[in-house]
Amino acid sequence: MDILVTFDENYIPPFKTMLKSLMINNPNQNITIWLIHDGIEEKQLQDLIYFCLSYGAKFEHICISKNYFENAKITKRYPQSMYYRLLAPLILPETLDRVLYLDPDTLVINKLDSLWKTKLPEEKFYAAASHAIAGYLTDDINKFRLNTDHSYFNTGVILMDLIKARKVVDVDEIIKTVNESKDIELILPDQDIFNTMYGKYTL
Repeated sequence: MDILVTFDENYIPPFKTMLKSLMINNPNQNITIWLIHDGIEEKQLQDLIYFCLSYGAKFEHICISKNYFENAKITKRYPQSMYYRLLAPLILPETLDRVLYLDPDTLVINKLDSLWKTKLPEEKFYAAASHAIAGYLTDDINKFRLNTDHSYFNTGVILMDLIKARKVVDVDEIIKTVNESKDIELILPDQDIFNTMYGKYTL
């Protein structure tokens, strides 16, 4: 099972809690953690490698340039690294067919086998939990403010079919959309953009 995370050094403590909960509740799984980051120090990366190994997980990291989203809307709570999951299909090794993205502050309390093995319809390459109930006011508001016709979904946990996603996801389009969103009123910047760009491809 391949797990994707994206964070900076400030999210290392919650990630460790997530990793511990993941491994405790998913015993006997061969798990590889893939971290996309933009410059976490080598000493901290080595610590993460050993920490993951201590719980039986393999740790791999990919460092990308901060220039990708240099004009993106960010805050202390929502750092630049939150956008990196958008680039996952283009950055992760082509040997990976699918990956399960988890927010670093997620608490895993169940086994992930069934989610990991979920078969996606032909036209879908992402799977995420709906953030609203169709027909409810919040769902209508999100459709209006983002100009979409699908229910708003939570991007804290996303199953990605990388083979299909690689055929659609375009790095230039992502960078343009993210950087131009700085002047738009977004409630949850990365989640709003994910919904806008890939909602129709999400189960």
